Amino acid sequence: MIAIINGVYSENAQVPVNDRGFTLGDGLFETIPLYSGKQFLLDRHLARLRDSARIISLPIPFADSDIANAITNLAERGGISQGVARLTVTRGMGPRGYGIAGCDSPTWFLTLERYEPMGREKWERGFALASVTVAKNASSPLSGIKSTSALERVMILDEARKTGADEALVLSTGGHIACGSAVNIFWARDGRIETPSLDNGILPGVTRAMVIELAGRANLEIVESRFRKDVLMEAQEVFVTNSLIEIVPVTTIDGRVISAGPGPLTRRLAQMYVKTTSSGGA
Repeated sequence: MIAIINGVYSENAQVPVNDRGFTLGDGLFETIPLYSGKQFLLDRHLARLRDSARIISLPIPFADSDIANAITNLAERGGISQGVARLTVTRGMGPRGYGIAGCDSPTWFLTLERYEPMGREKWERGFALASVTVAKNASSPLSGIKSTSALERVMILDEARKTGADEALVLSTGGHIACGSAVNIFWARDGRIETPSLDNGILPGVTRAMVIELAGRANLEIVESRFRKDVLMEAQEVFVTNSLIEIVPVTTIDGRVISAGPGPLTRRLAQMYVKTTSSGGA
């Protein structure tokens, strides 16, 4: 796989074994979709990356234009028009231990590979969610950032997949609906769309924000708050989002049927979302 490391192209990309991204998971990442050769919502992904970098005191060693140009160049070299770019930034190499003093040279690398959205048959069938025992700590400074320390997300998805589910239903330590391992969650109830607010310890998903905008454009009422799990059993529709799967209906939760397939609001928002991908997010 061709990669760019610290601005340099490499066909045999390697990161030093003492890079803190490898030894401590001390870094951040973003995944950016590419549609018809166009980067989708790159500015929003980079804004989230910079917000997260401020939280963990990680200097960002590039300009946004550097990343835009790098993705374009990788796409041209690889002949990729539909794909996903992954941008990773670590604190680089430094003295042994947890302290960040002396870690003065962050490492960044970018990869790009082909990626096809979910097939229509699977989309119509929808996702099954399963409740897991791991809870989101809403007070953790890491809860809202996309850290390379992804072991919690690995554990969450593994627990859900062991039940045969596609994704997890994660609650916060306060017992409120939070998210999945890699998705934000929405549902339609009593004529409005509801979703957990950011203070539930969830990632501020780029697709989540776009769905909220699209709901506003469609004059749909949307409520962000804290919700107990039982409201999902009252929902007419449930769907999950992220930058790669886009908007996917949920048909069962813990084996209980929510719907036979995507409902009208899910379909409407999914259609609106697809239009934004072809227009570059406008």
